[in-house]
Amino acid sequence: MDNWFLGTGRGIYQSLDGWDWTRVSAYDYGITALVADDQGIFAACGSGLWRVLPGNPMWVQLHDETLTEVMDIARVPGDVGVVAASAYGVATGYHTEDGVVRWRWHLDGLPVNARFTNAIVVDTPVRWVIGTEAGVLVTEDGGDGWQWTNLTGVAVRALYFEKGCWWAGADNGIWMSDDGMSWQRAGKGLLDVAVFDVAVGEDFVVLGTEDGVWRGDGDLGWEKVGLHGQVRAVGVHLKERNLWVAGCVPGGAWVTKDAGNGWSYMPDLPGGIDVVLPPGGGV
Repeated sequence: MDNWFLGTGRGIYQSLDGWDWTRVSAYDYGITALVADDQGIFAACGSGLWRVLPGNPMWVQLHDETLTEVMDIARVPGDVGVVAASAYGVATGYHTEDGVVRWRWHLDGLPVNARFTNAIVVDTPVRWVIGTEAGVLVTEDGGDGWQWTNLTGVAVRALYFEKGCWWAGADNGIWMSDDGMSWQRAGKGLLDVAVFDVAVGEDFVVLGTEDGVWRGDGDLGWEKVGLHGQVRAVGVHLKERNLWVAGCVPGGAWVTKDAGNGWSYMPDLPGGIDVVLPPGGGV
């Protein structure tokens, strides 16, 4: 997908350049996660999971009565094509003989906080890394068994993997790992700042936090580069790495073309934005 997409408190918006935005159909669900593929978009929200296809004003329902409060989604092979992370666990879907989508759950038996899943990244089809209210867990077999990592006892809000490095945004700052199992604090500072989202540029990492947008490399100190209040989502253009979009709650959408040195407010968008999906962001 060549567009930017925003998941807002009142549906999905799209843009070719990050500046001019139009609404995707009339659905006004509060969007919590978006994933794109070569056919369309998977959209997660509090009421479940939807399939959004270009040119079709009707969204296709993928959830059943068990799948609600979906916090994040990731692409996996299989019938439905995504794994869903929710407040009640992690689930994969399948179609029954009559064409109805049902969901199989993968965290049963774990403590409540470990089932409350905020973020998920699929490393391989059977290796998933999840961020929960209890920390980071890993499965090596498609959700049949789980391993605790050393990042435990804290809510993990965001996960990101790129260039051989894992990043975890938590209520106590930003963490990094080479393998998703062994974690250490990334850079200096931000010990008491909640990190809600992570994006990676050419030679920097961008963080959306409870105190604006921060930039760094995970080694030295972090530098605040704009905005105030809760930045719940950040996206970096995969080719134009100095072009970022930040989503705030309740402050709306902001765009920078110079890696955070100057920001422009995007009017005519809903105030609460939880998801920024850059072009090509079908992960």
